[in-house]
Amino acid sequence: MRKILFLSVFLFLLNLIACGDVTLGGNPNEEKCSVIMREHGSMLYGIRIICPFDSACDVKLSFGLVSTPRDLGCIGGFEYRFVQNGKSDLVKVFHDRSKASVNSSVNLVLDSNDKVSFSLFDAQNVEKKYDLDLSGIVRSYTVRGDFVDVKVMKECSLWLYSCEKETVYGSRLPDGKYTFSIMDGCKSEYSYDCLLHNQGPWEVDDVDIHAKIYWK
Repeated sequence: MRKILFLSVFLFLLNLIACGDVTLGGNPNEEKCSVIMREHGSMLYGIRIICPFDSACDVKLSFGLVSTPRDLGCIGGFEYRFVQNGKSDLVKVFHDRSKASVNSSVNLVLDSNDKVSFSLFDAQNVEKKYDLDLSGIVRSYTVRGDFVDVKVMKECSLWLYSCEKETVYGSRLPDGKYTFSIMDGCKSEYSYDCLLHNQGPWEVDDVDIHAKIYWK
């Protein structure tokens, strides 16, 4: 329930209707409700992971909100340069429905250790480099005979489909491990969700992760 509420707020804020067309350094007499940040601020990201059984995971990064200077008092869009594995793309997000965001989401490539690295460069060419270890999610389960053991990290939760199981929170597990039987009637995939705070090189960003992991 908490997860659904968070996502609802996230989507609502992401679709706010801006009341002006101001960019940093623009006309000071214009409205201050639709700022386009071109310098780094703290940000909210969303990562969606789908891991079919015995196949490569599909990972997508969505760009959410970015903080603005306090004196502006509003939620800002942004324009940055995204770089991964030597490839560069412009990411530009507006909070004005009359404008189309450019590359508001991008695909991420996991390395052989299920880690992902990428950078964002602002207008001053200042780099924010991210190194995210997703192996704890991608490799969260172990099949043991008729049982499936799932390691649920403290910042994360587990939800099993089509069986009468409550949401499992890693922070409530004494050893971080949850076990269910394959005879319980649960589907062959589960939802693994995490909300990570203080991420990024300056430890000011939040990352909301939703994963669907197939264990058979």
